[in-house]
Amino acid sequence: MSSRRERKKQETRTKIFTSAMKLFQAGGYDATTIDMIAEHADVARGTVFLHFPSKEAILAHWGQDRFEEMMERSVEWDQPDLSVEEKVMRLFKIALTANQESFDLVKIWVKSTLATPTAMIHERQSPVSLRNLMADILESAQEEGHLKQTIDPIIAGDMLENIYLHAMQDWVLSEGNWPVEEILTTKIHYLFNGLNQ
Repeated sequence: MSSRRERKKQETRTKIFTSAMKLFQAGGYDATTIDMIAEHADVARGTVFLHFPSKEAILAHWGQDRFEEMMERSVEWDQPDLSVEEKVMRLFKIALTANQESFDLVKIWVKSTLATPTAMIHERQSPVSLRNLMADILESAQEEGHLKQTIDPIIAGDMLENIYLHAMQDWVLSEGNWPVEEILTTKIHYLFNGLNQ
């Protein structure tokens, strides 16, 4: 059970994050300053930096939340009777469902990261990233003899992450009017099954 101090710290972090995302949505990522975030969250400027060292870190936090949710629901995708393709798609469907429920925040995240590449770099350098999770799944499949040993799981994991992120961008830029799950499923199927006859 967390202490009162830990709960208060988490509440403050959540308040800062929520305020930042609202301001990003209202005025744009570039126009939003740390001072504006601090004022909106009713905290000192230094408190913002205590929780998030930069605006990029605030954006990365959104992606990290999605990742943690996928890990918490590992019982849904980490099953021995599933193929590696099925595991990957179950993971992506968990993320898609969460994103559909929070479309406004996803729009901020996608548009801000498109406009600010350093935000995406910050997130992708995390040791607990989507690409690393994909690489772990692929490496396990190799060890079990389900994938070619010649495949580099890091490169393939990066490819899977890129497919997912590109699908998110297309979905957001179409204002949600894009068959994201169908196209994502097709792309993953093509990747795992190849294009050769």
